[in-house]
Amino acid sequence: MSFIQHISNWLISKKETTKSAKQFLNWSQLSSVVLIAYDHQLSNCVDFINVCKKDNIHVLVAIIFEGKPEHAPRPDFNHLILDKKQFTLFGLPKDDVIHKLSSKPIDVLINLGEAKQVKAFALSKLVPAKCKIGSFQNGAFEMTINSDKTLNSSDYLKQVIVYLNMIKPTTK
Repeated sequence: MSFIQHISNWLISKKETTKSAKQFLNWSQLSSVVLIAYDHQLSNCVDFINVCKKDNIHVLVAIIFEGKPEHAPRPDFNHLILDKKQFTLFGLPKDDVIHKLSSKPIDVLINLGEAKQVKAFALSKLVPAKCKIGSFQNGAFEMTINSDKTLNSSDYLKQVIVYLNMIKPTTK
């Protein structure tokens, strides 16, 4: 881990809000999902978004884009482009980004990034959600679905659906 990543992790821990109780939600209980993805993963998210639409689940894709603003993707689904101006030097999202992403309650937040991608990890830690899912082990996630280099984002999201359907719904 680089020096910058160490500083970023320390800063994230200082900004992190109090941890709420972990919740495991069944697919049928979902009404809102936030996907944290990089621009090269967008085509792999379309099938997941379509399944969510079919089941009346609102999806917002937070797209981390590191290119020039004029080359930013313009996908045909609900999204928020997060370029370098929305992050600090250490990769932490600015407060207005956190506010935009958490303006409505989030049932599930899914991080499609890897452990070394500080921006995606910081968003996962700082945006409140009932359940957080990631592809690497970390206390920030209630559920970790490991993936290897051969599993693309589309296949990973299919696995998320399978696992969320396996959870027994709670009644309250």
